[in-house]
Amino acid sequence: MVRDIAKTYGVVKALQPTSFELAHGEVHGLVGENGSGKSTAVGIISGTVSPDQGTVLIGGVDCSRHTPWESQRHGALTVFQDGSVLPELTVAQNLYLGTPVALRPSYRRVPAWAAERVREFGLERLDVDAPADALSPAERQLLEIARALMAQPRVLLLDEATSALDAAGVDVALGLMRRAADSGCAVLFVTHRLSEVFRVADRISVLRDGIWRGTHAAGSVGTVRLVELMAGASVDVEFPDRARAEEIGPAVLSARELAGIGFGPVDLSLCRGEIVGIAGADDNGQLELLRGLAGVDVPDGRLEANGHPVSSFGDAVGAGVALLSSDRRNESLFQSLPIRENLVVGVLGKLAQGGVVSWAREKGQVRESIDRFGIRLGSPEDPITSLSGGNQQKVALGRVLATDPEILLIDEPTQGVDVRSRIDIYHMLRDSARHGLAVVIVSSDASELAGLCDRVVVVSRGAVVAELDGEHATEEGIVAAFAGAESGDGRAAPAAGTEPAPEPASRRRPLSGLRRLARRHENVSRLGLLVALLVLLGAYAQAKNSTFLTTPSLYNIFLLALPLAAVAAAQFVAMFTGGIDVSVGGVMGVTVALLSFAVQGGSLIGGLLLALLIAVGFGLVVGAANATLVEKIRISPVIATIATLGILQGVGLLLRPTAAGTISLKLTNALTAKVWAVPWALIVLVVLFLVADRALRASGQGLRLRAVGLNPQFAYRLGVNAPRLRQYSYVVCASFAAVAGVLLAGQVGVGDSTVGNQYTLLAIAAPILGGASLLGGRGTLIGCLLGAILLATAQSLPTVLGLGDGASFLLTGGLTLIALLVYTSGAAMAVRTYVRTAWRKLAQGRRPPVAPARSSG
Repeated sequence: MVRDIAKTYGVVKALQPTSFELAHGEVHGLVGENGSGKSTAVGIISGTVSPDQGTVLIGGVDCSRHTPWESQRHGALTVFQDGSVLPELTVAQNLYLGTPVALRPSYRRVPAWAAERVREFGLERLDVDAPADALSPAERQLLEIARALMAQPRVLLLDEATSALDAAGVDVALGLMRRAADSGCAVLFVTHRLSEVFRVADRISVLRDGIWRGTHAAGSVGTVRLVELMAGASVDVEFPDRARAEEIGPAVLSARELAGIGFGPVDLSLCRGEIVGIAGADDNGQLELLRGLAGVDVPDGRLEANGHPVSSFGDAVGAGVALLSSDRRNESLFQSLPIRENLVVGVLGKLAQGGVVSWAREKGQVRESIDRFGIRLGSPEDPITSLSGGNQQKVALGRVLATDPEILLIDEPTQGVDVRSRIDIYHMLRDSARHGLAVVIVSSDASELAGLCDRVVVVSRGAVVAELDGEHATEEGIVAAFAGAESGDGRAAPAAGTEPAPEPASRRRPLSGLRRLARRHENVSRLGLLVALLVLLGAYAQAKNSTFLTTPSLYNIFLLALPLAAVAAAQFVAMFTGGIDVSVGGVMGVTVALLSFAVQGGSLIGGLLLALLIAVGFGLVVGAANATLVEKIRISPVIATIATLGILQGVGLLLRPTAAGTISLKLTNALTAKVWAVPWALIVLVVLFLVADRALRASGQGLRLRAVGLNPQFAYRLGVNAPRLRQYSYVVCASFAAVAGVLLAGQVGVGDSTVGNQYTLLAIAAPILGGASLLGGRGTLIGCLLGAILLATAQSLPTVLGLGDGASFLLTGGLTLIALLVYTSGAAMAVRTYVRTAWRKLAQGRRPPVAPARSSG
């Protein structure tokens, strides 16, 4: 039950005071146009959106904190419109993250537990050990629905949870909804597909302009009336007329024997003024074919656009081809840019005068796109994420059409779009086609293809198995064409009077295994490339100076790497959760200065304990300050920690304007003691790093930390307290940086507050060299150690080779850049090439020698 919930974003009243109830055992449909407030209502109930007013009661309990973990604890689970599956994690790990704590198994049992659970929901075809990015969008949606149901919720919220599903997938999803309702769960189903609402809902509620317009029994209202209630007026729900024969021009896109990962060989032609649909059951190569027509992933065969050969995506763009992905978050829109810039980013050249964008032209272009597409927004300067999913789709489509392409390839053009806007988009595409645009559409909605397209090409297992003329194509005929293409043994059934269609290898199964293999290779290559570079540097230096590989020389390198490895590990903690701390060098310097006052004598054990106590205490204070600036006050991590660095440098100089004060000789001797050529403190770090890396890979807490780094929004939706974990990461980072200061103090022996300055940038370079990412969620502590040793070696080489100080800086920077380029470009490209080559060999080996697919030209 919700009472008087409301939410305003700036001047936009997303949801006005609204009250309603969800009954146990019912499926409650919630419909409305884009921007009507549906997702806002779902967000408030799920705890991801904090209302301006009102109360949310789940199971009779008032959820006053409005957080996802509170809503989930009381029994509300949500499937979000833009998903919450983390593609970098395995299917099993995603299931584990989205399951309430009380229902989770021990982390060691996760794969077996996940396999058992997916079987319960009829999804045993999913490989729980495969990364989630090996799944199709439809499989991810089904996985999310199943994950929510695994939690045995009291309330299940589904926001556009069927938008990427084909007919078979929709049947499964609706069956799961009814199954949940029959078990006593209250299901709220938000969708723009009204036919699905009528199939499953017991009651239907309507939102318009953020106002609750009433609730109706599903049998008491029809489609036309429901659309009128959503729009506030009568709406023409007819498709535009198809192109007449005289409106179809010459061919502008031609593919012959086109083949790539997951599809082909395919022959296909597209004419000017024509709209061609690509249909098929989910994950049968439709999207791969669409991307192949744009030259993505460099497919085999012959591809021409406007008479120009296409061998890459760049060639396709140059020939007037535009590709619009359904993945708005990652491919279609710029999430960091406002609405205005998203609308004009593709046409800046047309808006410029003398190389400078005209403000008046840009304003006119933005206003034209907003009016033309009916985009509902508060201000063009609002972030793109402030729009509803349907309005984001309109912005994406408007951005592409503004570039005046000659060929438009579009995946799911109306995904997440309301009925009225959907009809507007249909007319927009048809009008563009009448002006000469050639359009190819991939859609999971067979009725959309039947009503809009001039031709429909049906794909099964990557091959074209049928082609239907638009006037004779019906929803039933399209579904029957791809459903009937699967025979009992899984082979594509031949059409009457034709040779059997070729059978490309199924994409996902081999690819998931290859992806896992590639990921193993990438993880190994991160460390292997560093080790190889270290060996090469060592061999070169030894060839130039025979003393380089002696015990004293190696000891000096390891000693130099010791504090760097420690502070790199500190930086890694912040980077792993998606942050950064530029103040670590300042923390080290102030720690050295403090120890020069407090640790000047006494016993070894007492001095070491006192040093660690001072360091950790000081680190806790600095870390808490950074966490407050970044997570509470919302200052950029770089800006906040640069400010902290300046303050720390000032404090250090106040404590020790010049190097002075002697640090306990017993402490310095202990911290520089060695076993052969390796300082014992470095051995301790290696052990700690191995243990910590193991914990990060093989524990639930490690998985939660990784999820926060990979995608804090998705982690938050899944009930992970991402803000708190990021706060902790800054505290741990500063504390461990202060411990690195203790190790540095053991080497300098005096209170010099400036000695930490050189580690500010090196502390960032070392983790990145070891495989960490500034985006978070990647890397290892052992990688930090190897990165630190590489940098220490680079700093030592000029002395060994008799070069000057300038050469030392140049060599350090150059080697860092080379190592980064080799890792990010060479190794990654090698792995991608390996996967592509292996796939093609596998696919070619499985294709029987049959006649090519029938040309659609």
